[in-house]
Amino acid sequence: MALDHHHTEPVLLVRKRADLVGEWERSCHLAALPDDGTRSTLLTLCGERIEVGAAELLPEPEGMPCVACLLSATPRS
Repeated sequence: MALDHHHTEPVLLVRKRADLVGEWERSCHLAALPDDGTRSTLLTLCGERIEVGAAELLPEPEGMPCVACLLSATPRS
């Protein structure tokens, strides 16, 4: 499910943990920063939900980027 608007709020770089999924499922996603810190699921800009316990937080982009997340984050001319 793609989002049809551009995201301008702070985001986290996340991907699914290697011990839980295969490498083909480990795209680098952009996830909205939870506003209250109590959520158990991260919602990525492309619409994918990743359980917090299954997420690897990244300090910088790593691996294959999620193109849908990138398109949702950057304004188009």
